[in-house]
Amino acid sequence: MWMIRLATTQDSEMSLHHLSFRKERGAENMATDMWLLENIESWGGLAFRRYGWTEPQTTFGYGQKASWVEQATNKKSKELIRRPTGGGVVQHRTDLTYCMVLSKGTDAEKMPPMELYGLIHQRWGESLGKENISTCLMPCPDKSKGGIPGDCFKEPVGRDLMNGEGTLKLGGAAMKRTRKGVLIQGSLELGEWPGLDHGVIEKEFLLLIASDFNESISTKEWPDGLEADRLSLVNTYSSNSWTQGRRAP
Repeated sequence: MWMIRLATTQDSEMSLHHLSFRKERGAENMATDMWLLENIESWGGLAFRRYGWTEPQTTFGYGQKASWVEQATNKKSKELIRRPTGGGVVQHRTDLTYCMVLSKGTDAEKMPPMELYGLIHQRWGESLGKENISTCLMPCPDKSKGGIPGDCFKEPVGRDLMNGEGTLKLGGAAMKRTRKGVLIQGSLELGEWPGLDHGVIEKEFLLLIASDFNESISTKEWPDGLEADRLSLVNTYSSNSWTQGRRAP
């Protein structure tokens, strides 16, 4: 059993910047997430976005070998997208995909990573509970298996979001920490509930997580120059040198 440590900020409320839904290709989605991480320092607080894919997409973790992923998924390198965060292979078809960025010095950024990971999934679980979908968190093992994961949703780890029986993984995420803050890329596999409104689930989650960190939710507009600002990142995530060897072109 583990305990959630809620925020104890004594200062005035900060903002949880909520950005509107975007549906783009894999390279653009990865570039936008990293663009948010690079810019969160000037915004302060947290930023959150839910996004979609213009076509079914397979992404894989920063530390995975591209050759293994190609063999495991039966896909060519050009059909795959390497994420800037860790974790395993994720098939993006019916999932709710999201990104949350935490600026340096916020209560969320200061939390121990596994505590934060569990809190995020507990709040998603509570949001799904409002739609009569029961969930639980995967118990943490007594001893870590270590190593790099394979297929994300076939290999649940401690504090992943599971169905109520604990037999099926519903949600996982991965983090990247830099001097500017933390990037969290997550996915909820909701294909069993095709009529579920992802926007409603997102709203419930935001209300819960904003309360946890004493933040007010504010709408943040995408800048007019986003496409130009993120172009070098798009070029990186769409390049074979990144997919195969984690190198910018």
